[in-house]
Amino acid sequence: MKSITNLDLSKYEKMYDNFDGGHDRKHFISVRKLAVSLAKKYAPDKIELAYIAATLHDIGLSVSRKNHELNGEKLIKKDKYLKTNLSKDDFKELCHAIRQHRASTGNPKTIVAKIVSDSDRNGGSNSSPQALIRSYNYGLKEFPGLSQDEQLLESAKHQMEKFSKGSYGRRTYFPETEERLDRICDPIISAYKKQDLKYLRSLVKSLVK
Repeated sequence: MKSITNLDLSKYEKMYDNFDGGHDRKHFISVRKLAVSLAKKYAPDKIELAYIAATLHDIGLSVSRKNHELNGEKLIKKDKYLKTNLSKDDFKELCHAIRQHRASTGNPKTIVAKIVSDSDRNGGSNSSPQALIRSYNYGLKEFPGLSQDEQLLESAKHQMEKFSKGSYGRRTYFPETEERLDRICDPIISAYKKQDLKYLRSLVKSLVK
């Protein structure tokens, strides 16, 4: 995607190179594409700000995974470059979007915050393979002792617990997000309930032997 802002965000983009496989460059780029798409429809005057906020939404991981949304906001508030080059209102909205983007803790109030929150649902995944691979990569780091099939089932279980209807991961603000989650999560959840390892393996076939 061609940059939608003249601001230099490269130092923040580089941070993602040091994050886990579920929060790497592919992650923020996916979230950013979805955010821009939603902004074009629901907040055409906020497209640039949505682009910036989506790019920066997980930078708090550079401090720690726990409370990364709070740490991200703190990093931004210390950034004189961003504060100088954004209007006072946009800077305030950027901070709010970062702090409130997380599914488990967020309470977004502004349109940009809601856009970033929705775009980050299931890591910005746009297909079942992409969603499960993201969970699988995270599991490889967090649960290295599990077998491949155990990793697959654990990853699918995570999808079910977080993205089943009524779960906190399904707290969305735009119909497009709910449709996306229906399309990518429901097949994984169904396969987990059936313990359909053949189907789950097919989703991550590029990673497992």
